[in-house]
Amino acid sequence: MANPYIAVRQRIRRNQETKPLWLLPILAAVLMAPLLKPILLGFLEGGSVSRGIEAISFRLGAVVAGAMALHTYNDLVRGPDRAVLDLHPVQPRALLASLALQTMRERLYLPIMGAVILTPVAMAGHMHAWLGGVAVVFSAWFCAIGVGYTVHLGGVWAAMSPELASFMDAIRGDNPRLQAALIYAPGVVMAVVGFATAFAAAGVAQGLEGWTPGWVFLLSPLIVGAAGWALAGPASERHYVRTTALLAEIDGLFAGVEEEEDVHAVYLERFAQGRPELLRALRQGWRSQRVWATGAWMLGLLGAWTAWTHDAEGSARVLIVTGAAVMLVSAVPTRLVDGDPLWLDETLGVNLREVMLARMAVALMYAQGAILPAVLAFAIRQGPRVLPVFLGLEIVAVLASGIAAWVALQWRENGVWAYGPAAMLLWAVWLVIW
Repeated sequence: MANPYIAVRQRIRRNQETKPLWLLPILAAVLMAPLLKPILLGFLEGGSVSRGIEAISFRLGAVVAGAMALHTYNDLVRGPDRAVLDLHPVQPRALLASLALQTMRERLYLPIMGAVILTPVAMAGHMHAWLGGVAVVFSAWFCAIGVGYTVHLGGVWAAMSPELASFMDAIRGDNPRLQAALIYAPGVVMAVVGFATAFAAAGVAQGLEGWTPGWVFLLSPLIVGAAGWALAGPASERHYVRTTALLAEIDGLFAGVEEEEDVHAVYLERFAQGRPELLRALRQGWRSQRVWATGAWMLGLLGAWTAWTHDAEGSARVLIVTGAAVMLVSAVPTRLVDGDPLWLDETLGVNLREVMLARMAVALMYAQGAILPAVLAFAIRQGPRVLPVFLGLEIVAVLASGIAAWVALQWRENGVWAYGPAAMLLWAVWLVIW
């Protein structure tokens, strides 16, 4: 029997005027590959190819997993389909299958980009190393899909579980307790997929060094992803519909505290005094795109771990890892536009230039969550050498935020397709110049 939700989702996508622009990031990766070769693939010039491919394939897999953690969150929690489907009875398993197929089709370009970036390895004659690295990236992508759906559905259970109420209160900060589990769910996805990907990358290195059983570890992400997918079906039956009630209760909590300023305050709101457009953008980001703010600090912790070194090459690693994190976080203006329809700006009579600058400021402020932990760790370990690193990261944050805000103003929801290739090329060129 044909899945009825596939046709429904196709109509939703057509109504949103989306276009198959996924070739743009792949073309950007083709242009980036030669620029990134001396930076990411320096081991080809005389280092250990096995250890080099382990390191780079794990990092590429982690980037893909982070992206898929956000995409699966959007599918199940705050995606555009809910506004259409929540009004009707649904078959959760069939809907989940259609979500997965659509997401796999639309996000297949992510591991393909990883394969393109690794092509210099194959061109240097290390075909087995290239195949192993590509297998790690693709398996991380598959793993993140299965784990992502299960963890985000499990987040609904965790949010409503009386047994976990005390734990959620301890980690929620200024957020409603019901929302805490949804905020941290993408981080859990990244942790689970990260461990599985690390095993796979280490197995490739061992296999290249002659230990044949090491290749078996490539199955780690596939097994974890398949297990996640097997659990996602039953979880959808129990928790997909409950998510609607949970979101309504969370939104009600926010609506009910309009007069309580200490609770009403949102992330970084103090910087928006006297700036109504910035205040509106900050509130919109905190209420509908909060995962970008919390995700920035998670990426910042990853950057801090990379920066905690006395190695002379440490600054290059910080610029690579944290620079990529900044590029990702700076894309938030392309998501803010989703919940800020053009008719609203026209009705309110706002200055579109001010709207663009406000979104740029939000992206720049969010990016500090990715920058500051890495800079602090590097300053502790290497002292004054942190100054050029800090300056370089801030320059990238300003440029990336400006590009994202401009393309969001020009192309609305499709702006992300223009921002992605532009940001990747900016990152590659900046690494070469810096």
